[in-house]
Amino acid sequence: MDGTSPEAAETCKEVDCAKPATTRGWCGMHYKRWLRTGSTIRGARLERCAVDGCERQAKSRDWCHGHYQRWHRTGLVEDAVPLSRRRHHPVCSVPDCDRDTYAKALCNTHYRRLLNTGDARPDAPIRIVTGEGWASHGYWYVPVTEDERWLVGGDTQVGEHRLQMARHLGRPLEADEVVHHLNGDRMDNRTANLELWSTAHPKGQRIVDKVRFALEMLQRYAPERLGPPSGAL
Repeated sequence: MDGTSPEAAETCKEVDCAKPATTRGWCGMHYKRWLRTGSTIRGARLERCAVDGCERQAKSRDWCHGHYQRWHRTGLVEDAVPLSRRRHHPVCSVPDCDRDTYAKALCNTHYRRLLNTGDARPDAPIRIVTGEGWASHGYWYVPVTEDERWLVGGDTQVGEHRLQMARHLGRPLEADEVVHHLNGDRMDNRTANLELWSTAHPKGQRIVDKVRFALEMLQRYAPERLGPPSGAL
């Protein structure tokens, strides 16, 4: 045993390349070359688009800009369809989803799931937003009634996810607290899908700074862990 882990011993799958493998069995250089041109061979880029009958110059992955953009939008090159006819799926390609397409023939929710998890999760239900509100940058915003404005610093409108978390905690959120969506769907503001995060961190690395920061975090989130006050019976 030389102490070398199996992962450390793996090298790029390209012949005569001894660099460590990082992605899909290739080293970083060969993977980026494949991602850019569609081939790991240096100088293998075609002069003309790889689609039969297309005389345009190859730009990315051996396709011209038009065919590459079509593949990027829909996931299909569709060689037989002229570029003059834009192929646009009017609705999401996920069965039983009637939302408008956003990218790669998917609606915004399924596309975001694909980006965040690698799976559009077609079997997972999409929360249907009802009631008064509006969407902005992927989040759902709602008006705040007067009796709940103390939870959001007096704001009259706020992201539903922050209002829902404040309701759950029974207090306003601190400036360094953010609300994370567990399933990646920013429109799914069920309490079970929300998780409280904190961006706070100590200003320095001295032990005294870290101890003070740890005590502040315990005082905020778990005061019962601190025990009785000093001197208490």
